[in-house]
Amino acid sequence: MSSKAELLQLLEPSAEKWPLPSREEIVRGYGSALPADYMWLAETYGPMEISRYLSIFPPLAASEIGTRSGVFPISAELSEFPEENKGLEPAYLKPGGLLMWGFNQNDDVVFWSPVGDPDTWPVVIRRDLPRSGPNWTRYDFGIVEFLVRTFHGRLAGNPFSGGDLWNNRSPTVERG
Repeated sequence: MSSKAELLQLLEPSAEKWPLPSREEIVRGYGSALPADYMWLAETYGPMEISRYLSIFPPLAASEIGTRSGVFPISAELSEFPEENKGLEPAYLKPGGLLMWGFNQNDDVVFWSPVGDPDTWPVVIRRDLPRSGPNWTRYDFGIVEFLVRTFHGRLAGNPFSGGDLWNNRSPTVERG
């Protein structure tokens, strides 16, 4: 079963469709297309909050980037505490080295590392309060597969500081 089909079984899509910017507007704003699985997610669910924990931003037209909440380019910053830089890749420090697509109630932040073909961009998590392991973790698959694996507990460990989504077989979705 595909990750999209699994996600549809776990999360009921909204009956209301979300108007998305055109591909041309997205390319003009972000300098490239966004991952196809994310565009499917945005079209199917719109801006959303999963289980009152993870907020996922919508794609924005070029003229909207920086003026309202939505996917936006950012660069990581080195922490003065070396242990907080564990897993931080040098590419993330460059201007626009990350595209932020969401955050959660524990101040964990979710990104893509926008290098190469958008459909191969890895998901990158910066955990604010890691109990163990690195603050920065990279997952070499897309957003939909990342969500499904998180809900089914099919990652090496919980990607977030809190347990709201980890191995959660009945997540809920609310319009963001």
